[in-house]
Amino acid sequence: MNVLIVDDSAVIRSILRAVFEETPDFTVVGEASNGQKGVEQVELLHPDVVVMDMNMPIMNGLEATREIMGKFRVPVCIFSNEVDSDLTVQALGAGALDAIRKPELDQFNDPAFLALFLDRLRGISRANTNIRTSKKGGCRDRVAPGMFRGVVVGASTGGPAALKEFLGQLPANFPLGIALVQHMEEKFDQSFAQWLDSQTSLHVRLARDGDTFQPGQVLVAPGGKHLVCREGALFLDDGPKVGNQKPAVDRLFETAATTFRQSLVAVLLTGMGADGATGAVQVKNLGGYTVIQDEATSAVFGMPKAAIELGA
Repeated sequence: MNVLIVDDSAVIRSILRAVFEETPDFTVVGEASNGQKGVEQVELLHPDVVVMDMNMPIMNGLEATREIMGKFRVPVCIFSNEVDSDLTVQALGAGALDAIRKPELDQFNDPAFLALFLDRLRGISRANTNIRTSKKGGCRDRVAPGMFRGVVVGASTGGPAALKEFLGQLPANFPLGIALVQHMEEKFDQSFAQWLDSQTSLHVRLARDGDTFQPGQVLVAPGGKHLVCREGALFLDDGPKVGNQKPAVDRLFETAATTFRQSLVAVLLTGMGADGATGAVQVKNLGGYTVIQDEATSAVFGMPKAAIELGA
């Protein structure tokens, strides 16, 4: 895998280069000290993935991501001290596929951090960045109004851009409430909810204990807490990770399916891994309606593929 490092810190560039050079399937093809040089290097070197800092001189990571995704469609991973900043959320909305917080320098020697970091880069390097726009209203004539009481949505890698398109098509008077799990780092959740609120006519905010499904409202699972459904209401759950995820899509889907049965719509979008697949099966088995994103429009066809393979 050919990697381009874009960071204004010579120390970070040197550390990342050493990490990648010690990993057999990674090759550093170039470095850049600001976003403008990064864009130029992408055009020249055609890397498989770009590791992008956010705060840089001349051109920041958001502006560089917009140019790279607009011109070259090369997968971008934001690697920044400020993954919870508005700029990072906007970069994800512009097509960056992941955002990883820079660790303390000594953590670059931590095998657990390095394994997760490298695996995430491997995943996004295989992403589909040549995504076509989906046809609008594909299932509208198959879902009769008044049949349903709530919508649950799950997304991971590539989710912000997909959610921007998906929720942006729904009107302010959409008749159902929506509960959403987007895999994200803790402290990133509030900025994400605020950004998504600005991209749609629906009202988006973080979920709180006791919330209910209200028309035109999207409730986002906070980072580090599961969002579960009991007796028609939503609650935050501090239980263990499920499939190494917290919040987990499966927890939301499974508890909502048990609560609403045939009155639930579950939507599973782009993402690595298999979270949401077994939950979508339960929704279907209990009479609910499932919508699984197709490969052509998925940045990462992992979670949707797993659901399809299980018959969800």
